[in-house]
Amino acid sequence: MLEKKLKQIPKKKLIKDRWYLGRGRNSNVGYWDGNYFLTLAHKFDQPVIKIEEYYTKTSGCFQPFSMIKEGKMIEPFGKTGWDKHYGKTLHLVLE
Repeated sequence: MLEKKLKQIPKKKLIKDRWYLGRGRNSNVGYWDGNYFLTLAHKFDQPVIKIEEYYTKTSGCFQPFSMIKEGKMIEPFGKTGWDKHYGKTLHLVLE
């Protein structure tokens, strides 16, 4: 079992257009757009996108703890179009 204690990532170290695992009001996964986290929530049983600010002691509601690694397809089904994005083997480095 892999176990790790994580601290909140400082706002200045966040990378735009990346997904983060964290703690939020609506979801525990957020997409950092450079200003806010976009999270998924349900409203009247329908999935919606919510905007959450970076958490500080005085404001905000999403705490990022780990950037989600996307990996790289190393055995794609093909070389062009969508075939290069899907495949048999994904290389993922875990720290």
